[in-house]
Amino acid sequence: MKFLDITLKDLYQLVRDWQPPIFLFAAPILFTLMFGLMFGGFSGPGGNSEDNRIPVWIIDEDGTPVTESVISFLVTSEVIKIEAKSADMELADLKQAVIDEDVTAVIVFPAGFSDSIQEEGTVNFDVILDENTPGGITVKQAVQTSANRIETAAKVADESTELYSEKVGFTNESEKRTFYESSFQKALAAWDSPPVTSQTFQTNTENETGTSSENAFAQSLPGMMAQFAIAGLIGASEIIVQERKSGALDRLRGTAVPRLAILSGHWLAMFTMIFLQFIVLITFGQIFLRLNFFSSPGATLILSLASCAFVASLGLLIGILAKMPEQTAIFGLIPMFLFAGLGGAWVPIEMLGETVQKVSKFTPVSWIMSGYKEILIQGAGLNDILLNILILIGFSLLFFIPAAVIFYRNQT
Repeated sequence: MKFLDITLKDLYQLVRDWQPPIFLFAAPILFTLMFGLMFGGFSGPGGNSEDNRIPVWIIDEDGTPVTESVISFLVTSEVIKIEAKSADMELADLKQAVIDEDVTAVIVFPAGFSDSIQEEGTVNFDVILDENTPGGITVKQAVQTSANRIETAAKVADESTELYSEKVGFTNESEKRTFYESSFQKALAAWDSPPVTSQTFQTNTENETGTSSENAFAQSLPGMMAQFAIAGLIGASEIIVQERKSGALDRLRGTAVPRLAILSGHWLAMFTMIFLQFIVLITFGQIFLRLNFFSSPGATLILSLASCAFVASLGLLIGILAKMPEQTAIFGLIPMFLFAGLGGAWVPIEMLGETVQKVSKFTPVSWIMSGYKEILIQGAGLNDILLNILILIGFSLLFFIPAAVIFYRNQT
């Protein structure tokens, strides 16, 4: 069991200094709290009952039944909170309100808005927001979704009006417009009560909902777990580089220790270090952040093992590729920022652009994030996240195999 001796030796080198434990445990918790509070902190089951929707001002310069229907539709949004304002406000004042963060966004329905919907079937309104803020990004997506639904309702109303005109007919334009407005209002209202709805619950042994829906820490904690797991590899990878530079690796090869045992020992040390980090952070989230990881303990455990296997394999490859100890920091930080940024560790992947969402599927952090969020938010079981686990195992092999090949070649 020579590989266990190497594992214990690596772990001892890691914990004999006070800095790695601080970086592995305290830093992820601090950043989890920071990012979580940025996105709303505690809410959802067991949280507060306040309205956490994003405030948005509405300026109605059109003042028609069509805009009234649209505003009534937007009021039901689960994302934005509509606040009506006077149409007399100047554009400069509205922009300044957004800059001063008095409001996240302003929606302006210009004069002629209802005519453009009825005649052209297009939704033309102005939105003032800051696309560089999380709130602005969220509002933009919510408004775009609403605009698509409004256009759909407009098409339904237009087709209904044309059909009625052909079958029955209208006595005048006023009657036709009234019919259109009524059809438009009914079509919009249909979005609030779809004929088929789907809800997913995972109940625990005490018959309580086993999810952490709407808890902002369900986003931030898995993100920081993934990010700092990769960042924590820097110290572990340095051990491999130092062994090679000091000649300890050559002396080890002169003994009866197989090369596979050397590789396995270093890999297992990294795996153990990251897995311990995951245990501490998951326990912290369960106890202090009301994140129900234990709604599906088997799924949480297997996903954690697969995640740690990927991180350990990446760390092994970094340690073998790096020629100098300083390079391990570069080789570790580049994938950390790349995987974390594209994988949705900092902000929900839904808030990023469509192209980024597609690219994120090729990053392991994206599968770590989606797996944990399905457990926490939807109460997913092992079968539900099986694809995530298999893909993470695939990433583990993707990094471990080249590490092994390079290691064997360098030692021939």
